[in-house]
Amino acid sequence: MVIVKRATFLISFASNYSTKSFRQKDVITVNSRSKNSLDTGACGVEPDLETDSRWALMQRIINSPHFVKSGRLQDFLLYVCRCALENRIDEISEQRIGERVFERGAGYNPNEDNIVRSQARLLRQKLDAYFASDGEQEPVVLRIPKGGYAPEFVERHAPALDGPAESVSTANSQWRTPVVRGLLAAVAALVVVVIVLAWSLGRQKDSPLPPSPSSSAVRALWSQLFSANLSTTVIVPDHTFAMVQEASNQHVDLATYLRRSPRPEHENLRQLEKILPAFSIRRYTTFDGVSTAVRVSQLAEQFGGKVVVRYARDMTLRELSPGHVVLVGRPLSNLWNEMFENKLNFHFYSDLQRNLIICQNRSPQPGEQAEYLPVDEGAKRTVYASVAFLPNLNNAGNAMIIAGNSSGSQEMAAEFATNEKLLKGFTDKIHQGTERLPYFELLVRTTTLAGVAQESEVISHRIIKQ
Repeated sequence: MVIVKRATFLISFASNYSTKSFRQKDVITVNSRSKNSLDTGACGVEPDLETDSRWALMQRIINSPHFVKSGRLQDFLLYVCRCALENRIDEISEQRIGERVFERGAGYNPNEDNIVRSQARLLRQKLDAYFASDGEQEPVVLRIPKGGYAPEFVERHAPALDGPAESVSTANSQWRTPVVRGLLAAVAALVVVVIVLAWSLGRQKDSPLPPSPSSSAVRALWSQLFSANLSTTVIVPDHTFAMVQEASNQHVDLATYLRRSPRPEHENLRQLEKILPAFSIRRYTTFDGVSTAVRVSQLAEQFGGKVVVRYARDMTLRELSPGHVVLVGRPLSNLWNEMFENKLNFHFYSDLQRNLIICQNRSPQPGEQAEYLPVDEGAKRTVYASVAFLPNLNNAGNAMIIAGNSSGSQEMAAEFATNEKLLKGFTDKIHQGTERLPYFELLVRTTTLAGVAQESEVISHRIIKQ
């Protein structure tokens, strides 16, 4: 069984963001959540909200004939808008809405109780009805996109450019800034790959991989990452956050990331936000992240496991353990790797000044390098990635970490870990005569030509002692 919790990087991401982001620069997407429940209203409305035109719009909506007799829907809309406009990003989730709006008990299971999803459908219908009648003259439309519960405020018509010629020239020059132009190209590429992978997921769901033999290398590894009583969580990269750090030339650690602190201040980011409003809170991931989620989901079908796919930004420490986890992503895009760094020999880190992702070999053995950097030779490129299999936090399950200095190298590492032919040679070396593989980490070198992988090989490995 495959469960996708808030997986906006897949089909919902493709429909809600990818095809609209570039056409609708007047869309303000608020993916934020509040740490307070509805009773925050008892203390009155925050002063900033009193003067916010979006809050005033929300008040007109809930007091309209379409909502006046629907108290729960009023509460629903009030809650998500308050959370969003106060820029607190931990509360717009199905779980929190169920507990705080619909008075479900703490820890209730949204998979068994669909109250939030069913009411969200009604809320979207009510909003459509309002803007088709009473609100047809509203300059801004409020909507709740499918696949999530965070509100969007969309201008009906983009404002005309009435400013002087200098303003237009300045705006156009923002597109020519090298860093901003590079990030926009990356966003465009992400849009394409996510749409392709969403389509791929739908196709492959109907044609799962053939069962592997009981003695296979894949079974020896992945039988330890699926359990009847534990779910397996695939955490895909937060590539938006990686681009924010690259544009600002500032590293952010996991503790800051978990606090949902404001994004770093930098001129490149300010330019980017002018071109793509609310860019820093949009949700982009990578091709290798989604393809790995597809691979793991297919394996779950063979092993009778339950897979939950999560976006890195939505994870919490409480959800990381107990359970099995598969972490995908380079250092800047999946900061959850930090939780396991002290157990690993091969450590990837980003040198923002040189725009390089470097693999550090903390304890080089004879013949090994202390660092492995990507090598470019015209159309030929050599890149590195690691696969680590180790205990999860508190030994409550197992973890696999796939990291590399490019998306392509990570995709090849994921293929290595899920492909019987590629994996068997390695597992034969480390097998210790039991059905279960020992914990390990390995370093894979991949050569690509014009972006297409030509060959891969394991150049080093370590056995991880418990």
